[in-house]
Amino acid sequence: MEKLYENDSYIKNFKANIVDVKSDEDGSVLLVLDRTIFYPEGGGQPSDTGIIGNCRISHVFKKDKVIYHRADKKPDTLNDVDCRIDWERRFDFMQQHCGQHILSAAFGNLYGCNTIGFHLGEKYVTIDIDIQSLSEDDAKRAENVSNDIVFQNLPVTCHYPSKDELSKYKLRKQPTVEDNIRIVEIEGFDFCPCGGTHPSRTGDVGLIKIRKWEKYKNSVRVEFVCGNRALKDYQWKNDFINKASNILSSKDEDVLENISKMSIELCSLKKETKSLKDTVLSYESSDLYSKGEDVGGVRIVKKLFEDKDFKDIISLSGKIANHDNAVALLGLKSDSARMVFSRSHDININIGELFKEVLPIIGGKGGGGKFSAQGGGPDVSNLESALDAAYVILKNRYLK
Repeated sequence: MEKLYENDSYIKNFKANIVDVKSDEDGSVLLVLDRTIFYPEGGGQPSDTGIIGNCRISHVFKKDKVIYHRADKKPDTLNDVDCRIDWERRFDFMQQHCGQHILSAAFGNLYGCNTIGFHLGEKYVTIDIDIQSLSEDDAKRAENVSNDIVFQNLPVTCHYPSKDELSKYKLRKQPTVEDNIRIVEIEGFDFCPCGGTHPSRTGDVGLIKIRKWEKYKNSVRVEFVCGNRALKDYQWKNDFINKASNILSSKDEDVLENISKMSIELCSLKKETKSLKDTVLSYESSDLYSKGEDVGGVRIVKKLFEDKDFKDIISLSGKIANHDNAVALLGLKSDSARMVFSRSHDININIGELFKEVLPIIGGKGGGGKFSAQGGGPDVSNLESALDAAYVILKNRYLK
């Protein structure tokens, strides 16, 4: 099979003969052509997609040296078939893949590290470099060197050397195949074995922008975008900064400083609010305790809420239980039925057992221990009945 994409990545349309039609294990149709410009998935680069005759091609892969084109149906003709790749996708992959070569070479030249992993995703590209750490200045330096190579608009050419000829190339890494070796050269900057699609000049890469990096196993994973992806990345971030600037009524260069100040103020307000809420809940718990029913020297607080956060009710239950000889049977009616029971440490009652006994009334799940239990269920209409049942059991079995 003639691989047209290896010598000219810019071919968008061509004619070919379909020499075989197969059925895959999943029932899809696989087409084999006598020549193709469709790049098969491999080497970290996704496959091309497009049209072959009347068929939509969703995936292209290579198996046992044969390139298969996954089609949505059987072709209506086999000879002299019009074929077309999805050019926007192809050119995007050309930009990303060539950008990866440039960035990997920049890291290697600057810091003596190797690229040991590469993934070209639908949104972002990543490389794994065998370096222990990467500073912000180091990343910017590699990014600047890479973009300088782009702006020089250097030629990108392909070579097909024999094994004996490999020694004349200063390769960034060694080939993983022994036959049909293909070397992609960025003039005066990088020589790398690769079977992927690339532009003819570095200027077509557009722009290389590192987005972020992180420690990954024993290496550093660098995420970046090139060309149109870099433009889109800049557009949404610029839009974000402008909107934030308008909201804050500040210059765009002052947005980060103002957000930092607001974050500090917000943390302070949250602490203050938490403290005030805790004080209010303490007063409320004392009020509820004082109004609770005294049964055999134990004060029972049974209360159904509809306008509180369940976390506040849990806190309230605990504060009630901090009083002497106290039991709290609290419920929250919202989109579901929720309950929390607590008791003080000076009463010998297993709250967890009491809770589990009435939990089925609301069709709920949950549990706890001797001192407290909580859970919920979908039957909101029976929530009050569940609290009443817990009260009756508590009064007639535990406190009689």
